[in-house]
Amino acid sequence: MNTDRRINKTKKAIQKSFLNILENKNITEVTVADIVKDADIARSTFYLHYADVYDLYEQIVIELMDELTDRFDKLYPKGPAASNFMQLMEELINYIVEQKELFYLLVKKNSENKLIDNLTDIFTNRVLTIEKIDKNNKKEYYEVLFTVTGAISLFINWLMKDREMKPSELSNILNDIILKLD
Repeated sequence: MNTDRRINKTKKAIQKSFLNILENKNITEVTVADIVKDADIARSTFYLHYADVYDLYEQIVIELMDELTDRFDKLYPKGPAASNFMQLMEELINYIVEQKELFYLLVKKNSENKLIDNLTDIFTNRVLTIEKIDKNNKKEYYEVLFTVTGAISLFINWLMKDREMKPSELSNILNDIILKLD
């Protein structure tokens, strides 16, 4: 069942206000009062959708991660051929570009590295499952972990320091690195 357009519009307004405020404050300093004032909504409207500021933050991260993992799952190379690995990288990079301000803000404000840890866990476990690798096989587990953390690090470095580089160039660099590891 699709969510009512008005609900989606209200949630987007709340999220946008939260992110605008988050640009200048730490999450611990953001209040519901700040958000409802900026979004020009009633306090009760906020609480219809979110329990508190942290719930709002978590929902934003969950939506972002769900879309990222959906794209990953659709294109992750199955089997040894890995012919569409470049397409996967380009798709993930393009999504990051589409959401670059959000990713940038979340990474910048993520002092405890929860977002990065979450990304690492999700993608490591996905690759282990798809490739049918047992976590107890330490060599293969750490190869996957190394590759995933390296790719995430590369994305974050690009996002935070080198966004002028074209996504296709970043994709080519990552593909070359992965090929060297094989």
